[in-house]
Amino acid sequence: MWRVRSAVAPVALSSLLLLGVDARARPSLFRIDLQPTASVPGARGVAQLSAAPSPFGLALTPDGHFIFDVELVTSGLPAPSSVGPYTQYVAWAVTSDLARSERLGAITAGHPVRGQVTFSKFLIVISAEGAEPGAKWKGPIMLRGFSPSALLENFSGKTMFNGGMPQ
Repeated sequence: MWRVRSAVAPVALSSLLLLGVDARARPSLFRIDLQPTASVPGARGVAQLSAAPSPFGLALTPDGHFIFDVELVTSGLPAPSSVGPYTQYVAWAVTSDLARSERLGAITAGHPVRGQVTFSKFLIVISAEGAEPGAKWKGPIMLRGFSPSALLENFSGKTMFNGGMPQ
């Protein structure tokens, strides 16, 4: 596997490109594939993570969490009204214990959603919502994906992943 750590000499980079290796491509840890739920089996989505810009190298919250820029792209979602009394799809970042959520933005066909995430372990969820979404999703989840750090967690003890509903 080719690894490029920092500044790469133009000759080395062009040599890798000639070999078919794109050294600038993000590793899969910065890509979250969004999986569909049973109600929208043909829907797909991808969230790309990148470090938020900072004059100090890494952008951090005051309590020391990394700040990620996230860009989401979806396809195959039906009209929100076809899944219930909903008018839009909304993207959310949610902590792995489902206690806190951050609204990333409304999904518009053909346009990416851009936002920021300040959680260490999180899920990205796309839900169907009414005209005025609140601070947390209320409608059904259509797409979901786990951040790379959340994949290290043992989900077997969580009620939601054992057939139950969160409290």
